[in-house]
Amino acid sequence: MQVRAHTYDLFLSAVARDGRTATGTVLRGEAGNTLRVIGRAFGPVPRVQASYRALLRALWNARSLGARRLRIHTDDVELVAQLEGDIEVPAELIGLHLQVRAMLNAYRWSSVQLIPREQNAEAALAALDALDRHPADADGEEFDTLPLWLSSELTAAGMGR
Repeated sequence: MQVRAHTYDLFLSAVARDGRTATGTVLRGEAGNTLRVIGRAFGPVPRVQASYRALLRALWNARSLGARRLRIHTDDVELVAQLEGDIEVPAELIGLHLQVRAMLNAYRWSSVQLIPREQNAEAALAALDALDRHPADADGEEFDTLPLWLSSELTAAGMGR
């Protein structure tokens, strides 16, 4: 019996304006159907840090929806360069970087590729919409910065496990 390798596409974009940053993620299934579109506004955090946070959350979402193989498309040059090992990861991003790398390793196969913003319009629009509509996410801000093993324990505790 052949096991089906569920390959999904994840599109990620981050925008910054007036000292605030927002991210947009779009998850598409094997048939190209849109499964999730999420926009999230942050306070004054660097764009690449917001990208890591959004990517980490999107990796969890994709996995929970059945993705086993994942193609990540982003217009964030710095994020791609750090994940590919082309540039050094700053000390303040090491924790998020390691968590993202660990989640990427949980997939049977994954790739991260840089695409032009024009090919990432839906994710960029979700980020702009979040920036326009929502104040900075105070809810769960500390959750995103916890080590992965503590985050999962808090999630389990919150679900009554």
